[in-house]
Amino acid sequence: MKKKDTLVIIPAFNEESSIGMVVDGVIDNCSDSDILVVNDGSSDKTTEALIGKNIFVASHIFNIGTGASFQTGCLFAAMQGYNYIVRMDGDGQHSHSFIDRVLLPVKNNEADIVIGSRFLGESEFKSSLFRQIGISIINFILTFIAKKKITDPTSGFCSMNRRAFEFFSKNCAEDYPEPEIMVQANFRIMEVPISMAKRYAGSSSITPARSIYYMIKVLLSLFIIMIRKERR
Repeated sequence: MKKKDTLVIIPAFNEESSIGMVVDGVIDNCSDSDILVVNDGSSDKTTEALIGKNIFVASHIFNIGTGASFQTGCLFAAMQGYNYIVRMDGDGQHSHSFIDRVLLPVKNNEADIVIGSRFLGESEFKSSLFRQIGISIINFILTFIAKKKITDPTSGFCSMNRRAFEFFSKNCAEDYPEPEIMVQANFRIMEVPISMAKRYAGSSSITPARSIYYMIKVLLSLFIIMIRKERR
């Protein structure tokens, strides 16, 4: 079933207006990668927008979160024997033009996980004030726990080698996985600069209220992970 060495994983929830353009961009510019769209229980026509495209599609019956969608992608990659994965969003904010930049250090065995950082480059898109505050707090705590400066702990644009994505095929947060990735295991983590554009269509599901929930949940998760690591 596997055709290439690398799998691009694109979680999608109600992205019927953008997912087709995102997939076409990857197909046209990344011919050395296969694509898997994980439709996370969308209530719109996300699946229909993918008909006729030469890609893999996995669908959840219910919406269970970005983290669970990422885990589904990692499971598929592990079962099909891929060596590398790239994870990117389905709303058009992550450009296919940065896939090689994110993937190259992993392929060169310089890192197990490479994060595309919006704060090392010059992004066209700016987060809301609530999200910026949340990112700053999580950034501070992560840097303290991981003993390494992480500029963009909530970036959803990343690449991994087989060792890393096999781990996350068995261990992943249900909704927002990115910060937990930083401290779950002893992975070599690197950041590279990327730019982030505006969504092709629609609006983000992360409201101010969900930003607050997200920050509290992630901080609790990080403290639990830290306690477990100390006990080991």
